[in-house]
Amino acid sequence: MLAFFLATIALVGAQKNGQFDQHYQFGNLHQPIDKAVIFDCGSNPDRAIRNPKFVFSRDDLELPGNFTIIDAEVEVAKPVPRPLYGRIDAWRTIFLFGGAASTIQLGCFGLTGKDFGIGSCDYGELCGLLDLNAPVNNITGAPTCWTEAIDLGIPEDQCTCEGISPKVYSLSNWQKTVDLTDLESGVLTFLAQGDYELRLTATDASGAEQACIGIRVPVKEYEDPNATGGWLFGRKKRSAKLL
Repeated sequence: MLAFFLATIALVGAQKNGQFDQHYQFGNLHQPIDKAVIFDCGSNPDRAIRNPKFVFSRDDLELPGNFTIIDAEVEVAKPVPRPLYGRIDAWRTIFLFGGAASTIQLGCFGLTGKDFGIGSCDYGELCGLLDLNAPVNNITGAPTCWTEAIDLGIPEDQCTCEGISPKVYSLSNWQKTVDLTDLESGVLTFLAQGDYELRLTATDASGAEQACIGIRVPVKEYEDPNATGGWLFGRKKRSAKLL
């Protein structure tokens, strides 16, 4: 499951109410997004993964730049089934003169040297991806797990879907910095300034929904007042400095 969540970078502020739930209509914005929101869009009452809650250092995503995950929490309501297939659907909206919204669903943009992309992409069987990409202990050579997963309480020697036991996983005062200052130019062009909606879904072998996480986030370009030349997002390109 970690490959599914780590494959998508998002800034989010936890919120759950009648507006942001399984009835949310993706790709249908009528006004600009004023702050980032993550919510559970799941409709299957027997889904394995639910109730994501995150606190981040800011309410938007600035590229290039970085942000900090302050707190994180997600509930695993039952054993995670295998196989588990992941998909992300993404929409971008810009608001034209007069306030009219123009929305497109993004295609899948491949990343150089990576076997996954960004945008609206299928991620394949997530448990298998987790198995293939689990780190190895440099001393013993035995399979281990990511520090983040161990901090969440997943046993070091069980970095598999089967090792994710049902419970609420949380990290308080995590203060995890995510650095996006070195993104390749193609990604920056693909992730142009605008308002983004993402739907992260995971389904089992029968097609039943096991997770649905919705994200709304405004994306803007980092502006370096000392940089000139070039164009990015239809504006002057800025240098990739830390925030």
